[in-house]
Amino acid sequence: MRKFPVTAAMLIVLGGVLPLLAGGWIFLAGVLTALPHLSLVLLAYGGCLLSFYGAVHWGFLACKPTLILPTGGKTADQRLIILGVMCFLWSWLALCIGVLVSLRAGYAMEGVGFAGLFLAERIVNRYEQIPPGYLVVKAVSTALCLFGFFLAFLSPQGQF
Repeated sequence: MRKFPVTAAMLIVLGGVLPLLAGGWIFLAGVLTALPHLSLVLLAYGGCLLSFYGAVHWGFLACKPTLILPTGGKTADQRLIILGVMCFLWSWLALCIGVLVSLRAGYAMEGVGFAGLFLAERIVNRYEQIPPGYLVVKAVSTALCLFGFFLAFLSPQGQF
């Protein structure tokens, strides 16, 4: 597997995570005025980003020189496929719960999804299925995402 471009990926990740840091804005401005639309946009964007992070694993499989046969791949390849599917399903469930039950519950579920994905990637990394340097980028990205969700969770926005 090729070496992961850490510097370029870090710039892309910071650009992608920047909207999630809007959780800080929701926290600070939410004390003074209600921002229900921004809160919902943050929840939807977090779900999209978590789904994208799951789909990255499918990209890792597509870059492999091996051919995935219809009879089924290796167990390690199946782990990456399942990891991507679980991210999509978890994002969808978190968004549904955030809209139908409470925004705070949705933020908490997405935060658990980001943290759980990072922990699962560490396990998958033991089988050398992830390019070297990827976990460094994901650690920074996950920390920033969790920080934004934490601030949004603490804001009074989830009470309307």
